[in-house]
Amino acid sequence: MKTRTLATLAVVLLIVVGGAALLYVARAQVPATVVSPTASASPAASPSSSPSPSASPALPPGTFENRILGYRITLPVAYRIRSSSINAGQPEQLGSDAFSVRTVAEERADCVSNESPGIGSVLKHEFVTVAVIGNVGGLSAVQWATGSPYARLHTVEAVSVGGYEAARLVQQGIADAFVISANDRMYVVANSNAPSSQRLADIAASFRALPPSPFPTAPPAQVARDAASNLGQRLAQAFAAKDANAVSGLMTDCRIAASENIGGRPIGTEGISRSSAAFIAALRDRFTKGDLTVTVNPAVQVQAGTAQFFVRSEWKEPDRTIPIDLFLRELDGRWQWTSAVHYYPSMVGSGCIPYRSPWVSGAC
Repeated sequence: MKTRTLATLAVVLLIVVGGAALLYVARAQVPATVVSPTASASPAASPSSSPSPSASPALPPGTFENRILGYRITLPVAYRIRSSSINAGQPEQLGSDAFSVRTVAEERADCVSNESPGIGSVLKHEFVTVAVIGNVGGLSAVQWATGSPYARLHTVEAVSVGGYEAARLVQQGIADAFVISANDRMYVVANSNAPSSQRLADIAASFRALPPSPFPTAPPAQVARDAASNLGQRLAQAFAAKDANAVSGLMTDCRIAASENIGGRPIGTEGISRSSAAFIAALRDRFTKGDLTVTVNPAVQVQAGTAQFFVRSEWKEPDRTIPIDLFLRELDGRWQWTSAVHYYPSMVGSGCIPYRSPWVSGAC
């Protein structure tokens, strides 16, 4: 039986803010979100890909600005923009940018890797996120940070950054995030796996607020739901036809992520992430063998608390039938199947989660 071991260990807690994930080590099991290399974890509104920050020729090397989110920042020149999202129609979770020292080639290599890198892979590479949140309550940076999820594992300290009122978030003596108040917004500047806390302090000190450009108008909610419904119907048809190539054209082209629900509750592990190419190859093999049938109910559901769209499915094998929710979202202007939640009645043996091909390869 192909499975994955459940381990209790120090995991990385992903706090989703405006489409970016601030990562920090949590010494406990927590429900985790798996984020694929080309996907953000922001729910609800569809991100816009047009207002990405740019390194203009008029700006010094390493300086980026995002006019819609209203800021400019300077990073070491090794950084590049990895992803950007604008959450049109959201009064609070406005958007985010992520900057990475990983090259495009390194990102692509991770996409095609057969291994499940999970959070451990993320921690091998330094990156910076700038999450932008509307200050709808008119709070100070310290008040906002203290009432936010960041305060769970951090000490909040009042500071001034570049002349802006701000808060420094410290964990185990290390400052790994700054909350900067400007433009009636909170700018959360966070650094993962930095070589020194001074690196983040220097980056935060370079922050400058810009007069924000007009925010894009969100499309009617029904437009997004209709697009998700169309994708759900196409997935149902592709799986019914056991056409792995058709499924491939409807899913993320980098990595497919999954988490698990055991006996009616989420399990606090980092989930799994597999190369989409490896997933499709294994799915094709299962279809050829005739030992897997996937039935998708195309009726779109909305996840409570996140407003993410998903469709329900059943994966039938000779000895079991597993319910799996398939999550749908718009990325880079295209609606895609990006992740899944598996529902198992119990673990196997002494703590194994019973994933099988095409989700995993190898044994527990």
